[in-house]
Amino acid sequence: MNDAISYADSNDKKWSEACLCADLYITVEIARTYGLKAFAEDLVDLLKPHISDELFDQALSFRRRTFDGEEFHRHCRQVRSKREQQVARLAAQTARLPSSHPRAWKRDVANYVLGHHRYQLPVGQGGFNVGTLRDLGRNEAIWRASLASDAIPSADFIYVYDCGSDPIAGVIQSVRSIVARRLSRRLDMLFVSHFDRDHICGIPYLLHEKTGLRVDTIVMPYLDDTDRIIAFARSGATSGERGAERFHEDAVVDPVGTMARFGPRQIVVVMPESEDEGGSGLFELPPAEPPRSGPDGMPWKCKGSARERSAPPPARRTPEGATIVQRIEFEIAAGPHSGWLLKPYVKRASQQDREAFCAAVEVLLQWPKGSFQDKVKIEKERRGLVTKHRMAVSRAYAWAFGDKNETSLSLYSGPAEPHTAGAVLRNSQMFASARVGWMGTGDTSFKDPLAVHRFQHHYRDELDWVTTFMLPHHGSAHNFDPSLFVVDAELWVAAAQPIHLHWKHPAPEIIKAIKASGARFRRVGSSPKSLLEEKMVVFWPR
Repeated sequence: MNDAISYADSNDKKWSEACLCADLYITVEIARTYGLKAFAEDLVDLLKPHISDELFDQALSFRRRTFDGEEFHRHCRQVRSKREQQVARLAAQTARLPSSHPRAWKRDVANYVLGHHRYQLPVGQGGFNVGTLRDLGRNEAIWRASLASDAIPSADFIYVYDCGSDPIAGVIQSVRSIVARRLSRRLDMLFVSHFDRDHICGIPYLLHEKTGLRVDTIVMPYLDDTDRIIAFARSGATSGERGAERFHEDAVVDPVGTMARFGPRQIVVVMPESEDEGGSGLFELPPAEPPRSGPDGMPWKCKGSARERSAPPPARRTPEGATIVQRIEFEIAAGPHSGWLLKPYVKRASQQDREAFCAAVEVLLQWPKGSFQDKVKIEKERRGLVTKHRMAVSRAYAWAFGDKNETSLSLYSGPAEPHTAGAVLRNSQMFASARVGWMGTGDTSFKDPLAVHRFQHHYRDELDWVTTFMLPHHGSAHNFDPSLFVVDAELWVAAAQPIHLHWKHPAPEIIKAIKASGARFRRVGSSPKSLLEEKMVVFWPR
């Protein structure tokens, strides 16, 4: 706008005010031609009532002839261009539309399209999450059909996060349903969060040699001898069916050997990330090839971290033959700007609690002080602790840990490049966001601010894209502090159907805090109606 404004009579104050109002009025007109709203619009509304209509019309006619608006035109063009770029980028990269929206299927420029379905199965008190991926090509009819069909039979890639329940009948029924629908019998990945009975007791049925699925890769957290006894001790005071008990005992005594019975192509063990949580022992083992995709199924690759896009993780070989890594990410159907990410994180029990547990067992069993670490290296001693002395180790756990939980593996599942991906969801509202990520947390404890900070740091590139968050330990208040919200999720889920009345799963105060934040809460229990099923088509524009 020209700062040098000449007026017909500069000594006439009313004329000066009229010309100023006319100048502002002209800028408002120019802004409107570009679809913009000028801040001067409010000023015009303030000034104009104090100027007569005749005087304003004269001033406006004069200023239309003398006003130099080229600079303001240029400014408006720049503002409009920036806004158009922002809108286009948002629409192309982060649009999430309901399947009924007419624009949802106009994806002619899509470079790659994946169908992703996930199921939180109604097994009761436990955990059983199934995720599927399918290459949908560019056929609109296939995209649409995928949102209405069962994904289990036709999935190109299928993974499971935990498989167990208490009582075991709940998970057995769900396993049979999954196996019956999966005619190829292929399971690409099984993730084990931790070794509580209600999270693993369904695995022998899921991976049964004759009536189950054939697993390619098993991923589980690193547990040393002490960790494994601690894992057993938390649920040792309760009992389950003998078959579930036996498998639980075997998994604690020798987790790699127990899982190897199911014939996986490879077992991947993930250590806690930081050295002060146990990672320093990694490089004492012999080097090994990093985990790799098999010849069948949808291909995938692994890497050490998001900061090292092409570098595979340093791997070592355990004495039992598993591949052990400290930090790993699995990219399924990976491309330059596409694919699906499965990213685990292991949170270890605190060293102080571990030492207190060891000391408590030594006292209860009258072992020499400081002898626990050496004794549990012997398989016979470990077997005795989980059979003959199970009540003693349970009492030691209650004394050392209280209601806290032990080492656990969390898992993020979502688009590998979420900021460049769009998605079409079934039965959704319209959002200007591509948040379709899922987070499973096992029995991780989020009561300690430092633990929350470490978790958030590990998932710093993924947390903003999480829409569905599984509460740890079935929504127990002992594992989650509502004042330390880990993520801004849209849907919070608790897999809970407690058979013990003193278990407040999920905790009422957590549910209240979630709803107060504006998010939704969902409990998946034992009723088939509580099944949580999320279906989507994810695409990456060229």
